[in-house]
Formats: sequence, structure tokens, C-alpha cells
Amino acid sequence: SASNIIERAEGCLRRLGTDVIDLLLIHFHDHKTPHEDTMAGLQQLKASGKIRHYGVSNYNASMMAACQKQGQLTANQVGYHLFDRRVENAVLPYCRAQGIGFMAYGTLAFGLLSGAFSPETSFVDWDWRSRGDAFGLPLFQREHFLKELRAVERLKALAADYGKSVAQLAIAWLLGRPGVTVALVGMRNERELKENVAAADWRLSEDDCAAIERIFAEEGIRTYMDVELVT
Repeated sequence: SASNIIERAEGCLRRLGTDVIDLLLIHFHDHKTPHEDTMAGLQQLKASGKIRHYGVSNYNASMMAACQKQGQLTANQVGYHLFDRRVENAVLPYCRAQGIGFMAYGTLAFGLLSGAFSPETSFVDWDWRSRGDAFGLPLFQREHFLKELRAVERLKALAADYGKSVAQLAIAWLLGRPGVTVALVGMRNERELKENVAAADWRLSEDDCAAIERIFAEEGIRTYMDVELVT
């Protein structure tokens, strides 16, 4: 409800020790609260000066359209990476058409594009990747996992031609996609931080992008760009 959103936002302000939040995102639509109520709460927070901008996360195109009837969204944060291109079906085109910033998470495909995995890699039971699925896709099921690792090894070689890592290649590819505003990626230390930031200055050529697609085709990788994102 609008009152719940306002209450939670005010709690965030207290815990952060600040008087304004630059961008507040609704993480998931709960499928119970009308979009009108959600937007009313966000608009009240903005009108009162407690947030500067508001947006959503994991919203598909129809959900965004319902929100846009009430006010302009600043951003939508959705999973997007080389192995999962479902957003290219409708979400990303809608964001571009409506002037909504697109914040991509899962940039390194939950570790697949870090270059750290091998065929011997396994996941402990409490790691969600041990179940084989990643946000509705079978990326970590054994058959798919091995194909993806073969593709990653070839992507490593492509990146190495430029003195770059496969993680930097994944970031550069994402930032080069039309409509992508931000590529979210984690880091554990200063070295990874510097490596990730450096990728923002790398612009892949058309030949590079074609080489990536060729690798995926030859390794039998499905990117799911033909699948509608359902949340």
C-alpha cells in the first residue's frame, strides 16, 4: 500500500542517517497491491522531498505501462547478461521508448562470466545455484553449465586479444547495448573494483560482437531473447 511504502522509506532514511534518498526502487511487484497505490506512495515521497527519483525492479513491460499511467518512472532494474537476454523482447524496448533508465543486474551471470568456474565447480546445498536454475533459466543445470563454460573459455581468448578479462568483456558488452544505463556488478577487493571500472572505457567493435554471437551459436548457447520476461 501507499502507506506501507512511505513507512518503509522513512525507516530507510532513519537507518541511513539522511534526509533524502536519490533513487527508490520497488524491488518486486507483489501482485496484490494495485499499481496506482504503489505509484501514489512513491509520488507522495517525492512531493515531500524524501526521495528525488523513483523506479521499479523486475517489472515487465505491461507492469511498467500501468505505472506510467500514474507518473514517470526513472528506472527499472532487471537481470540482463550475455546468457539471459529476455529483456530484449519487450522490457528494454519499452524502457527506451519511454525514457526509463535501464539498470542491469547479474552482469557476470552469477559468476559464469567471472572466469572463475571450471567443470569441477560445484555449489553447496545452501547456494541457490545448486538447484540448477537462475531466475527461471536452467543456466546451472549440468548440461547447460558445461556448454556455457566452453563458451566462456572462448570468450576469455577473445578478451585476452585486448589484454582484458572475460569479466571486462561481459561488462563492456552490456554497456554497449542500446538502452542500458547501468551495469551492476559486485566486487570483493580493490583489484576487482579497478578491473570493473576499467571495462567502462572499452567499446566493443561490431566484429567483436559478431565474434561473441558466433561463439554462442557454435557452442549451442540459447540466450532466450525470444522469451517474454514474466515476473
